[in-house]
Amino acid sequence: MTTSATFGSVSVVLPAYRLGEHIAANMKTVANVLPGAQLVVVDDGSDDSTYEQAKQSATLLPRALVLRHEHNRGKGAALQTGAQAAEGSTVVFLDGDLDLPPAQIPSLLELFAEVDADVLVGAKQTDMGDGRYPWKRRALSRLFATISRILFRLPVDETQTGLKIFKRTVLEQVFAEQRVFGYAFDLELLVRAHRAGFQIAETPVELRIGASSAPLQLATLWEMGRDTLRIFLWSRRHRS
Repeated sequence: MTTSATFGSVSVVLPAYRLGEHIAANMKTVANVLPGAQLVVVDDGSDDSTYEQAKQSATLLPRALVLRHEHNRGKGAALQTGAQAAEGSTVVFLDGDLDLPPAQIPSLLELFAEVDADVLVGAKQTDMGDGRYPWKRRALSRLFATISRILFRLPVDETQTGLKIFKRTVLEQVFAEQRVFGYAFDLELLVRAHRAGFQIAETPVELRIGASSAPLQLATLWEMGRDTLRIFLWSRRHRS
């Protein structure tokens, strides 16, 4: 998978927040890994130079689009905005900080085609040791995965990893009903996709060493619990 034509049907959506020092280099990295793919960067109301740096970088790349939220609305809202602008029949969600190295995406796209799934979810659990993930976040991730598996019976062990691949038709259908745009955004997206009958597969993905070192906030934990409850109550009301 080395020719530009290979990735012409792929759009990569990069949500970005306060990445002014890194966004230009990160965009170039993704473009080099996936030549010919569309790159959609969504600045989610950053108060630094993220938008300006991304716009400047986009002028040097063949298929790059930069969008902006005037105010911070959450990663889920940024992903929705980017997906709506995506042109490809296959849409990749990738966190803009590249904690999940984009070099693994070509092989994931091959797997996506082989398993004939509608959604391919990256699972970071097997690569959370060796200094790649703070222990508090590791524990929280495992707890959230366990709760999600029990409550929603999804065919995956993990929902929150910031690397996922979708058929565009999935997003067009599911986003119309999406209500949560914070930390639990991924969970609701997958629950709705599963309820709609789309096939979801999961595969291990690699983490960058030192990834996700930002401290956890109590407000984040509260939001996670509140929104997970909202999704659960909705899912109970709409059981088939």
